[in-house]
Amino acid sequence: MPIAAKYNEKELLAMVATGNRQAFTQLYTTHLNNLYRYIFLFTKSKEETEEILQEIFIKMWENREKLHDVDSVKNYLFRCAKNKLLDKIRHFQIRQRVLSEIKRTKNISETTTMDQCAYREYYQLVQQAVEKLPPKRKLIFRLNIENGLSQDEIAQKLNISKSVVQKQVYSASHFVREYLFKHGEISFPILVAVFFLSAF
Repeated sequence: MPIAAKYNEKELLAMVATGNRQAFTQLYTTHLNNLYRYIFLFTKSKEETEEILQEIFIKMWENREKLHDVDSVKNYLFRCAKNKLLDKIRHFQIRQRVLSEIKRTKNISETTTMDQCAYREYYQLVQQAVEKLPPKRKLIFRLNIENGLSQDEIAQKLNISKSVVQKQVYSASHFVREYLFKHGEISFPILVAVFFLSAF
C-alpha cells in the first residue's frame, strides 16, 4: 500500500522531520509537477527550473527538523519557489549592472594607473582565495566561474551528481566573498564587480 494512503500530509511531514526518506519521496512526488509548472512560467527554461526545484527540495531535506511547524506543504514549497525566483532575479540584475559597467569602462580609452593597480590587487585577492579552496572544490569553482560550464556540464565532466556541484559552488562562492571582505577592505559593489570580473 502506498505510504500516502496510510498517512495524511501532516503525518508525512512529521515522518520527514525524523528523517524518513520514503515519506519525503512521497511529498516530493505529490507536489513536483505543480511546482515545476509554476517555476517554469517565470524561467521559461527547463534546466533552470530543474535547478531551482533541486535547490528547494535539498533545502527542505536539510531543514527537515523544522517541518513540524509547517501547516501546508503546498504553501511552504510555493513560498520557497517564490523566494528562489526573487533571488534569481536579483542575481541577474546585479550581473547585468556589472556587465554594463564592464562594457562602459572598456569604452574609456584611458584608465588611471591607480584604477589599474586597485583592480590587480582585488583580482589577486580573488585568486588567493580560490587557491585556498580544497582541490575538488577549487576545480569545480574554476570550471563554473572561469570556464563558464553549467552545473550539468560539470557534473557530467567529473562524473558526479549535480547536487554535489551545487553545494561545492555555493561553498566556494561563500568562502571567496568572506575572504575578500576580511582581507580587502572592499565595499560590497566593488566586491561584486571584482567577483564577476574574475570570471571573464
